[in-house]
Amino acid sequence: MVYRDERVEPPPVDTITEDTASAVAETPEPESSSEMQISSSSSAQSVARVVPAPIVSSSSEPEPPPPVYCEEVPEGMLCDKRDGQMYRTVTIGSQEWMAQNLNYNAENSWCYENQNESCKIYGRLYSWTSAMGLDESFATTSAAAQLSREHQGVCPDGFHMPTSADMKSLVAYMKKHNKFEKERSGTLLKMKFSWMNSEEWPEGTDRFGFGAMASGFRNSKGVFRELGKDADFWVAEESKASASHAPYWNLYYDNDEFLGDYSKSKLYAYSVRCLKNKKH
Repeated sequence: MVYRDERVEPPPVDTITEDTASAVAETPEPESSSEMQISSSSSAQSVARVVPAPIVSSSSEPEPPPPVYCEEVPEGMLCDKRDGQMYRTVTIGSQEWMAQNLNYNAENSWCYENQNESCKIYGRLYSWTSAMGLDESFATTSAAAQLSREHQGVCPDGFHMPTSADMKSLVAYMKKHNKFEKERSGTLLKMKFSWMNSEEWPEGTDRFGFGAMASGFRNSKGVFRELGKDADFWVAEESKASASHAPYWNLYYDNDEFLGDYSKSKLYAYSVRCLKNKKH
């Protein structure tokens, strides 16, 4: 099934709509305490226990040091020391992936329809330069000299932005170890949750624990589209045809493959999945 870059705006999705999103109350500030635990649903990112560093009193009353994150991180979880958010991880073959979309609040990243509740469920959507951790000037000029091996970009320490070669390795491993002949790469990666139903293609099975959700995207004009239908992931590469474009990998609700034959303006905002660095 050929992926259509410009699609009709999808109908509302049960998992989150404008009505339901607007009805979500703002989360109040937590009361001060020596220990704080913030939890969320199993499908959303969570925050690790925060242990504030001791405040040294003095006559000048200096600013207290920032909190120390990522104490007592459960096994099979990644804790982002920048903000304390935790993510499930999964090992697929020789690769260890984040099993949830990144939700770090970087510049030029957005929640779908600018609703905070969307970020809690689907993670954030990043422009290509934001995903790569680069200046906005590289949205229209080549950043080839800036892309390093295992390029960290916006990923937490110890993880990096995947390349198309990494995505191909993921697909190759799943195909080799798939015990269900009728299930192709897209079906194997998708969760049942969040995707619209298709009469032509089977619903997701998430056999390998990747946990892909239909998080949609933000186009170059700032319009959010395809929630419930589409998931797109940036890779640490540029388009060979244009310095203002970059490749990405796509999952679509009425296609059962995970494909990387696409390129879009770096101003589009897509999801980010980080891959753990290899030991060299």
